[in-house]
Amino acid sequence: MAEHAQQERKEEGLYDGSIAEIIAGFVHGQGGNELSRERAALQARTEGVVAAEVAFDVPEALQYWAEDAIMQPAGSPLIKGKEAIRELYEQYFESGLLREFSGVSSHLEMASSGDLAYEHGFNRMVFARDDDDLLNVGKYLAVWKKINGEWLVVALSFTSDAPEPCPIDD
Repeated sequence: MAEHAQQERKEEGLYDGSIAEIIAGFVHGQGGNELSRERAALQARTEGVVAAEVAFDVPEALQYWAEDAIMQPAGSPLIKGKEAIRELYEQYFESGLLREFSGVSSHLEMASSGDLAYEHGFNRMVFARDDDDLLNVGKYLAVWKKINGEWLVVALSFTSDAPEPCPIDD
């Protein structure tokens, strides 16, 4: 009799799994949707911070940083805290030292918890000099954390692909 009922469910296209399997599938599906939403939100944040940096907009760029964030620039000591990061941004963006900046994320990985992620990518900087500009192409690694409902950078490290920037021929 049980075999007959099972066969009827299969013929009618009904699911023949356990309640636990149904619940697990539902929960997993909901978790996947939540992670997809978090990933989209984080992607928007990564694009936002790069846009602010490209525009040399210090106040806007700082909105993407945690208060106790760290930065590890190539050839420099550790920078800790949002205020110190502001000072570095001003040194780069407002002094005229940096003529151009661009960054492109090549990989974004999020923890299954949906509150911690990292990304890595490439950057390109042109430094201004009197006689010729210097090109510096490199890479970065950023760690993002969801703090009070908002994705913030908690750590950033960036390095050059060359021992030192190279002159740009006009």
